[in-house]
Amino acid sequence: FAAALVAYQIRQTEVAVVTTFDKTSRTNLAPGLKFRLPWPIERVYKFDNRIHNFSKKYEQTTTSDGRIIIIEVFVGWRVADPGLFLERFRGDLAAAESSLEGLVRDAKNTTVGRHRFADFVSTEKADFTGIEAEMLAAIRPKAAESYGMDIALLGIRQIGLPESITTKVFER
Repeated sequence: FAAALVAYQIRQTEVAVVTTFDKTSRTNLAPGLKFRLPWPIERVYKFDNRIHNFSKKYEQTTTSDGRIIIIEVFVGWRVADPGLFLERFRGDLAAAESSLEGLVRDAKNTTVGRHRFADFVSTEKADFTGIEAEMLAAIRPKAAESYGMDIALLGIRQIGLPESITTKVFER
């Protein structure tokens, strides 16, 4: 029982933050057996360090040539700075993904607004991959600085057209 009061374990898939009287005292990134003072003095917060999947809902966006397209974006993220992540979200993954949603929306609208409609329906894979890379480059530094998150991957899951445009396409 005494060992459980002063020892804790960090698994390979976790990162941990130790707080002393609710102030971050140390961040443990290496897995293994660690020691701490009993609970009223020090508290351990553990976070899953594996990639979390987040999918931005299907939303309309306008291209640089004024065409409306509907895009769904997915993001893979992990906790990079557990101290900052704890400070911002207190370990709440839903709050973290809600904040990430705003970053994804801004990057998506900005990036799509710089490209023509033809870039999204092109058969050239390099063009499409470049658009995803632009979005990733826009999100990655903001997420790391503001939220303690590392954006591991970003991609466009699905592209669609509004019903008014698909009707015109079928008429042609």
